[in-house]
Amino acid sequence: MVNMGFSFLPKEYEFFDLFDKQADFCIGASKQFGDDVKQSDFSVTSFQRIKEIERSADKVANEIFEKLNKTFITPFDREDIYSLAHEFDSVIDLIMKLSNLMRIYQVNIVNKNFIDVLTLIDEAIYSLAMAVKGLRNMKNHKTISAYCVEVNSLENKGDDLRNEAIGQLFSESTDAIYIMKWKDILQTSEKILDQCERVAKIIGSLIVKQA
Repeated sequence: MVNMGFSFLPKEYEFFDLFDKQADFCIGASKQFGDDVKQSDFSVTSFQRIKEIERSADKVANEIFEKLNKTFITPFDREDIYSLAHEFDSVIDLIMKLSNLMRIYQVNIVNKNFIDVLTLIDEAIYSLAMAVKGLRNMKNHKTISAYCVEVNSLENKGDDLRNEAIGQLFSESTDAIYIMKWKDILQTSEKILDQCERVAKIIGSLIVKQA
């Protein structure tokens, strides 16, 4: 016997709008940090700009959690919605952490490998945002999956680039403080890519469940 219990009740689709907002804030935080790097602006003011974006993103994540507690029927499993919102929010948290490191370490010369890492981060966040924005229409699941695969590929490139960059630090510099600072910065940068991949895996799981 098929349980038709609540099959005719409408699902709550406002979650998709909130996920879209998270995606936009994530892109905004990455772009703001990229602009700061281009201008070598790692002041308190530049950090506060990113912190404001992070606070706005936190409000959206909290709105998702609150809505989750009040909504009877959701477009995806509750656990998946919570995980996606929480892990996506963590991407912005890490961007803010990276910005804070640049401020604390008083960086004035940007390591050349760091620019390449930032390019990977920008591309990963864009792909992740496009995947999230595609969730409202699962008919495009192949496109969503392609974005997730791209995030995974970029994370792998990030691993290789981080290892190469850290190796160069030790081979090309004898300044222990310089090495310590940039090792920390590069490792934190890679954590952003790791976090993007974590979100992409959640999205991939959602696609499989909805197929």
